[in-house]
Amino acid sequence: MTIRALTAADLPQTHRLLSEAFPVLVVSEEAMRWRFDHGSPGADAATLVRVRDGRITGHVRSVLRDGVGNTLLLVSEEEGPGTDLLEASERSLVERGAERLRVTAAEESVQRGGRALLDCLHGTEVVDSHRILGLDLGDLPGPPATPAGVEVRTWREFEPRALFEIDRATNEDEPGESVVFPSFEDWHAEVWGNPLHDLDLSLVLLLDGRPVAITCYVSDRGTRMESAMTGTLRGFRGRGLAGYAKSVALHRAREKGFTHAYTGNHENNAPMLAINARLGYRLVGTEHVFAREIREVRAQ
Repeated sequence: MTIRALTAADLPQTHRLLSEAFPVLVVSEEAMRWRFDHGSPGADAATLVRVRDGRITGHVRSVLRDGVGNTLLLVSEEEGPGTDLLEASERSLVERGAERLRVTAAEESVQRGGRALLDCLHGTEVVDSHRILGLDLGDLPGPPATPAGVEVRTWREFEPRALFEIDRATNEDEPGESVVFPSFEDWHAEVWGNPLHDLDLSLVLLLDGRPVAITCYVSDRGTRMESAMTGTLRGFRGRGLAGYAKSVALHRAREKGFTHAYTGNHENNAPMLAINARLGYRLVGTEHVFAREIREVRAQ
């Protein structure tokens, strides 16, 4: 058994592993290959795999940004929570200069083996919790009336810089730990380059000609989609624009043949949780982010 860096030849097996381990994750082999070739804009990312007898039995991805190391998408086919992969990921992050470590783990309904990983992390500080929601698009309520003065455009037909500014402004109000928002160059590379980002399902709302709200989606270009961001500029909230934008996007997706939609909301984001409940989303499970300082790791 060895733990080593991911290679291009590993991608088909790794895609299968992730698809089976994260039933609500929207992922494609094409997107994984793009990520392998391009990395994560503005961050230092690394992916490790565990190989036993020539077969990949575990996967863990880590991303280092602004001194914070994040361990993500950890899955193990071995017995136990995959602590060997977690320890390898954290060692890599410390060696690369991380000052603080964060680990994302979810309940079994969201992440196979998640319960064991959560038990392993018990006692570590929980800094964020998100509710993972799912929607069968066959249960989507009818579309609401179009608000007065509103025009809908897709991201593909809109100028990216204006969307970046809305995304950055609305992100400032997101609950949870604050993070440094990426530069326009990194944001554009991540959104316009990544094959998961669906620029035709993602929408911008114009009110009397001014862009004031956005909703962004990733998809597998087949049946599954996931909300990446929805936000309305501060001066235009309380008018139902975010809910309208999401409803239109979901109805367009259903017309294109999509059957399931997923999203994650911070547990303190009551307005968006309420919007998603009205759209028919139901709780799948909860995802938690645990954090430790580097000195705690070195003391072990």
